[in-house]
Amino acid sequence: MRASIVVVTAVVLVACGRPAEQKPAASEHPASDRPLSVYVVNNPLAAFAERIGGSEASVTFPAPADTDPASWSPDGDTVAAYQGADLILLNGADYAKWVARASLPSAKLVDTGAAYEERLIPLEDAVTHTHGPEGEHAHSGVAFTTWLDPTLAVEQARAIGDAFEKARPEGATGFKERLALLEADLMALDTRLEAVAEAFGDRPVLFSHPVYQYLERRYGLNGRSVHWEPGAEPSAREWSRIETLLETHAARWMVWEGEPLAPVAARLEALGVASVVFDPCATRSESGDFVSAMDSNVDRLEAAWAGSQGSAGTISRQGAGEP
Repeated sequence: MRASIVVVTAVVLVACGRPAEQKPAASEHPASDRPLSVYVVNNPLAAFAERIGGSEASVTFPAPADTDPASWSPDGDTVAAYQGADLILLNGADYAKWVARASLPSAKLVDTGAAYEERLIPLEDAVTHTHGPEGEHAHSGVAFTTWLDPTLAVEQARAIGDAFEKARPEGATGFKERLALLEADLMALDTRLEAVAEAFGDRPVLFSHPVYQYLERRYGLNGRSVHWEPGAEPSAREWSRIETLLETHAARWMVWEGEPLAPVAARLEALGVASVVFDPCATRSESGDFVSAMDSNVDRLEAAWAGSQGSAGTISRQGAGEP
């Protein structure tokens, strides 16, 4: 009898102690012991998420560096990685059209442009053309490079901060502090661009690609867009069109997404049109984060547009103070 009591007591003690030795179920512990897994569709969102999230967010931007994220389509494994993230940050304005075709968890989607949907710029004419590894695509619907207006970029950053706070309330203080610093940097960028645009006035300017609409509107630039690629030689028809355009829009500068081919820049110079690079920053920058890359863009505009006169030529990435 005494032996049986000892055995029963030992069993009861072991049974009572077992829950304390087991690891808690995942549902009992919030995921706050690991960074938020955040997937994004372009570089500005990646930069904003990294700034706001700090060490509390692991941000992934999987689009290859040599593609345009707006027209890139991920493979199945990459879509699955998006599906497994805690948050999926979207640009809005119909950016990354693959999102509409993929089955992504709606509860994880954050449209960072939802707050200013009424301020999107509609595109009147759809243009289909080919450039880069992503192949043929169209510019239609609404303009999507919203972040080129820093005031809209601030709205996107705030949407990210709100999403982070909802996902990790315990990190709210840090998110708010880092968001405030980012907002200050973006508004300082806005101030610089305002000064450059004011000095430039309403002089005509050309844009090599129709991706600068929000920059044009924000700063009142007198621009016209063509469909030229930095790494391609324009056709005879395209040269004829630009010569005709210059008769009514006497621009002395063309703003490019990247460095134009030397023969193209030289032929433009012969027409009295100099070239300046303003990278839209949709892809990762080699020279730094989004804000520093945009500051370099402004450096180049300042150098190119200083005063009412300027020497023709290409203001390159290295030519305006970048390392």
